[in-house]
Amino acid sequence: MSQTGETFFTAVGCMDGRVQEVITEFGRKKFGVKYPDTITEAGIVGLLSKAQPDQFLIDSVKFKVVDVSIGMHSSRGVIVHGHAECAGNKVSDAQHKEDIKNSVRVMKTLVGSVPVFGVFVHRSSTEPSTWVLEEII
Repeated sequence: MSQTGETFFTAVGCMDGRVQEVITEFGRKKFGVKYPDTITEAGIVGLLSKAQPDQFLIDSVKFKVVDVSIGMHSSRGVIVHGHAECAGNKVSDAQHKEDIKNSVRVMKTLVGSVPVFGVFVHRSSTEPSTWVLEEII
């Protein structure tokens, strides 16, 4: 259980460390919280967006997001994220964004009324060492 005053959001996305800071910063601002609960798997949006996602994966994500993050930490929202140059979901950026949209739909069926947002992270066109976030509608 979290302590009184500890606030959380949930990040569900790729394990790639290059994108974690921008996701955390976005989530803190979006939900007005301090801590991210991070559920990661290489290429997770590609796995969740399949026509028949693996049931073990769905059950695992549901336990981590719904039972632990929302149930025990009172997470205020979920961010589903993917990123350019993904080693676990080797598809075009356009397909990756579609995978994020599909994964958001899956996540919404799991979490009920908790807000869910999809984001795509990519390198800045002006500063390639900087990663920037794009909300996916």
